[in-house]
Amino acid sequence: MYVLPYVVLQWLRQAAINARRRDRTARYLLWSVLAGIAGGVMLVLVAAFVALLWSVSLWWLGLAMIAVLVVPVIGSALVRWVLVPAGAHRLAYRVAMFSRPGPDPAAFALCAAAWASRSGTAVAWVEARRDARRPLGDAEIAATALLAAGRGDAQTARELLRSLAMIVEDHAAVRELAGEWLACDAAERGAWPELAEHAAAARWPATPLTFLLEGIAARHTGDPAAPSSRELWARWLVAPRRRATRPLVVEAAAVTGAPAGHAPADPAAPAAADPTPLPCAVAAHLAFDAEPVTAASLASAVTAWDTALGDDATRAWLARRANELDAPPGAAARAIQDVAGAVTDDLARIAEAARLGAPPGARGPVGGNLARRLRHGRLDALEAAFSRWADRRHDRTPHPSIDEWREFVALWTAYGAAVAAGGLELRRLAFPNAFTKGSHMAAWLWNKREEYALSHAISKWLLDEALAVGDTEAIELGHRNCALAVPTRLGHVSP
Repeated sequence: MYVLPYVVLQWLRQAAINARRRDRTARYLLWSVLAGIAGGVMLVLVAAFVALLWSVSLWWLGLAMIAVLVVPVIGSALVRWVLVPAGAHRLAYRVAMFSRPGPDPAAFALCAAAWASRSGTAVAWVEARRDARRPLGDAEIAATALLAAGRGDAQTARELLRSLAMIVEDHAAVRELAGEWLACDAAERGAWPELAEHAAAARWPATPLTFLLEGIAARHTGDPAAPSSRELWARWLVAPRRRATRPLVVEAAAVTGAPAGHAPADPAAPAAADPTPLPCAVAAHLAFDAEPVTAASLASAVTAWDTALGDDATRAWLARRANELDAPPGAAARAIQDVAGAVTDDLARIAEAARLGAPPGARGPVGGNLARRLRHGRLDALEAAFSRWADRRHDRTPHPSIDEWREFVALWTAYGAAVAAGGLELRRLAFPNAFTKGSHMAAWLWNKREEYALSHAISKWLLDEALAVGDTEAIELGHRNCALAVPTRLGHVSP
């Protein structure tokens, strides 16, 4: 009487959740409502069944039925709302295991325990279970990220969770949790363009909270496909944390037209011209102490210095001062070189701190030197970092697999920042060394450490870089390496 309807509703609920994971349209709301209705009816059936058992004095069996039939329905909510805030990492692990998150329930359970960890003992407990799971996959990386977030290291958590996009092992419940953390982190920082970009890529399935925050981000960035105010409120209704997210929804619903802070420039407005280029250059340089450094402000300062040091009036003034001071011949030219060198040194330091590249097309005494300084400095740093990474193969004491991945993620992040700032020219210069060292590490991780997912991720990244720079030999090797079937806990994955 009770078993068949329960089984049918369980199948319907899971089918609705799976369909929701594949969708980011208005149908997402329908699947969410259907899953909620199915879960509610399942709880009603269980309550009726337990009441029947209780009425015939089988209360002990009724309690067992509650554990077997209720926990899978409310397990995720229980972890989120009760066990994680309470820091009950062991109980969160057990409940998450019984919530039927997929064919490898220990994966989500590990992440739930990491999410709930508040003490050094809890962290050690999670790390021991993480290290016992070999080879490394997305759950172990996500759990490490959540442990880092728990100790306040948001940057490390951010980088590790973003790196999951390279891992072929794919636990849907783990990816949902990772995507929600990244969405909440971006919303907390007000990084709506970043969140909108991740939503457009749709790397992972969205939880109701993630789906709501993505809609808010789309409204703030002026996306033409942004949800209407009515749809945004509908997303809010099916998402948790309604009290906390309501102000965000009100603010996003009021956004119309172009995103804030992007007022259109008036093309008819004439550019302000200053007949004194040297004071303008000094003022542009001093402005870095008062305002955040941007690509535009750096380009403005470089242009101002190149204009000032190449200006005939400036050179004439320096020549007159040299004559007045009885300076030796060529003193004015040497003074310009010294100033250009000192300014280049300071601008290079500012650009490195802000992770900016030299302005495109800069060819003056400051702009040209700055471009060469940044390009060679970053190239040398990348080559040294790749060499240190490759030397880990020869360490007498092997490092834990998660440390190998964290080392690669740090290098991957630094490489991305360098080539983003240095452009295609730096990318082409940096790639050969990265390809050689990375290929050796990928082969070592596959053959010696049996870390198949990590090895494949490195090979896939190298293939993407080879395609970007047009290295035909590397492309051919990369395709062969990436064609290997990758053993995971979910079966062999053929990329």
